[in-house]
Amino acid sequence: MKVAIYTRVSTIEQAEEGYSISEQQDKLKKYCDIKDWKVARVYTDPGFSGSNTNRPSLQQLISDCKNNMFDAVLVYKLDRLSRSQKDTLYLIEDVFNKNGVGFISLSENFDTSTAFGKAMIGILSVFAQLEREQITERMTLGRVGRAKAGKAMSWANCPFGYIIQKEIYEIDPFRAEIVKRIYRDYLSGVSITKITQKLNEEGHVGKNVNWSYRTVRQILGNIVYAGYIKYKNEIYPGLHKPIVSLSDYKKVQVELEKRRITQAQLFNPRPFRAKYMLSGLMRCGYCNSVLQIYTTQLKSGVQLHNYKCPSSSPKSSSRYKRHDFDCGFTRVRKNDVESVVISEIKKLPLNMDKVINNKENKDNAKEIKAIKVELQQVEKKQDKIVDLYLLDNINVDELNKKNDELSKQKENLQKRLNSLTDNKKKEKIEDFIKNAKEAKNIDKLDYEKQKVIVRNLISGIKVFNDKVEINWNI
Repeated sequence: MKVAIYTRVSTIEQAEEGYSISEQQDKLKKYCDIKDWKVARVYTDPGFSGSNTNRPSLQQLISDCKNNMFDAVLVYKLDRLSRSQKDTLYLIEDVFNKNGVGFISLSENFDTSTAFGKAMIGILSVFAQLEREQITERMTLGRVGRAKAGKAMSWANCPFGYIIQKEIYEIDPFRAEIVKRIYRDYLSGVSITKITQKLNEEGHVGKNVNWSYRTVRQILGNIVYAGYIKYKNEIYPGLHKPIVSLSDYKKVQVELEKRRITQAQLFNPRPFRAKYMLSGLMRCGYCNSVLQIYTTQLKSGVQLHNYKCPSSSPKSSSRYKRHDFDCGFTRVRKNDVESVVISEIKKLPLNMDKVINNKENKDNAKEIKAIKVELQQVEKKQDKIVDLYLLDNINVDELNKKNDELSKQKENLQKRLNSLTDNKKKEKIEDFIKNAKEAKNIDKLDYEKQKVIVRNLISGIKVFNDKVEINWNI
């Protein structure tokens, strides 16, 4: 009788005693010698899972079986053929039996030529399926355990801004600052498209390839940056340090949804056509909702205008509402908040240096520091390349290629550093100073002209119950 020997090991089983390819083949060939069977061919699938039939040698065995190249198939153990009940029965009934080929398992001591062997095939294939499902379950439980322990989950694709150290995400200072800037820019009203363009204009610093809309969007939606681990839609506290606050992360998620639904209405307020000076500019200092103006008609005929937060009233049905609970914001009179803003604008000429320096220091200090550290690391890599060349461990072509890559990276870093430290916003600052000077007598101008000046000087206003924070347009 001509017999085809089939052997298989998965990656996990390669090191297990009794399952190695060589040991399986040795035992099966000796068994054939004892039975005086002729080995027609040995089929081997090293490193392939038994959960499916997508294995090159198994597919060849099936093809040869249909061409009547052997009389029986011999395996060391049933699960070497397959761990899937469905696949096992398919191979035996629809491939082997259909073509008059027997199936024999050495370890289980049965073959399909007997009634007992046919019955045992069905029973054992059930247990093979059970074992595969148990392995899957154990692997799943292991991943859940890692997530619950707060350990890193993305080994193959570590989130930008982190590196993996001892199963924990560790912050990469330079790239973490880029992540912070992405969040900061987005919350200030910059679109994902413009953020992507800006990063690429700077030479896609920190990445070997250009930034894409999808990458920036994924960063904005990844809760890992807030210090958490997500697995199968469940969120667990992470062992790593956050790059952004949970509060900012939540604000970004709300912004993402709001922009998806009402982007034009929320972030393109057509400022010079706005009826009121601060329409669309003011946001709640507690929940970041856009403040809405409400008009009350008194019996005397006088109209009172107040700005309110749509999230401060649980019964509010406003599309700008962010929460179903009271955020704590009360209200602010239109005339009162406009007076505060006009007053702050009048002070600009006296506080110009302070306003500009505070803005620059707040936004750029950490990024400047991170870029300088990254520049030092690039320079160290260049020094190492030179050392390798001197020691004859690297050829000239490889040296030039690697050095060009590092030089380009260094050039992009230096450009970004220069843009932050050497008159980064020179033209914008000059325009701001010019507009501020023109606003010297803003309180004496008519309302429409005041609106124009306010829009030129202010990009946003955070309003609290007891204070106002102005984000100047520089």
